[in-house]
Amino acid sequence: MLPQTLIDRLRYVEIYTTRAVRNHRAGDYLSRLRGRGFEFDEHKPYQPGDDTRQIDWNVTARMQRPYVKRELEEKELGMIIMVDVSRSMLFTSTNRSKKELALEVAALLAFSAAADNISTGLIAFTDRVECYLPPKRGTLQAWRVIEHLYEQKPRGELTDFELAMEQLNSVLKRAALVFCLSDFLHADAFWSSPQVAGQLHRADFIPVIVEDQWEQELPEVRGFFRMRDLERGDQKVITVSKPERGRYGAMLRERRESLRANFYRLGMDHLVLRTDDDYLKRIMTFLLTRRSKR
Repeated sequence: MLPQTLIDRLRYVEIYTTRAVRNHRAGDYLSRLRGRGFEFDEHKPYQPGDDTRQIDWNVTARMQRPYVKRELEEKELGMIIMVDVSRSMLFTSTNRSKKELALEVAALLAFSAAADNISTGLIAFTDRVECYLPPKRGTLQAWRVIEHLYEQKPRGELTDFELAMEQLNSVLKRAALVFCLSDFLHADAFWSSPQVAGQLHRADFIPVIVEDQWEQELPEVRGFFRMRDLERGDQKVITVSKPERGRYGAMLRERRESLRANFYRLGMDHLVLRTDDDYLKRIMTFLLTRRSKR
């Protein structure tokens, strides 16, 4: 069960996101996939739950009751949120872990989709698929995504992108927007996976790199750190000094540039978020920027 403090925080995210989508219609421009989208089929009487934007007012005036346009769906855009719940996502040097940030970002995306009547599904993964939630529409589905992520007790500890992409391949039957939330610490399998290349023509795949501030640079302190890989268990003691901080920072910058180069090579937009970020504004700015590019 979700704690009340988290519910209160996510209620704010829901209100913020719904208002932003309605003001800017961000959802209409989320995908790089092109196509006519919908083709008119026939009219039908309006029923509660139908999109009021589809009401045909000319027919409504003639028939003296509301009618909406029913359409043949050529490319009905849906959203899949993929979330890495491996042990490395538990790391934090602040009051919010990478896993907690990923949960809140997934909530923002799900609420955004619900506000724009887009179906949303969930794939939570480690070195196995921990959870699959089939796509559905509505705010209730957004809260299901949040609850499944919060209550997730992963059986696996490592990260395997290939298995997660195989699951995506098996459930993705039409054009979709896919957000993949991970720290991408072990991304080698991601680049080499044939499943990734196979999805590029059907999915608008957007990696969201979730980082902690210590994964960009070490703090300016003196002493020793004992560091442990949460997934593999390897341990290392490092001396925190100015030269060591410089080497550590250079190594992480090289990793970040490698990630960026690989994403661009695959034609993927991507977003980097830190646990100390104001992620609400950053993500909405990212989505609206994609809208202007379309």
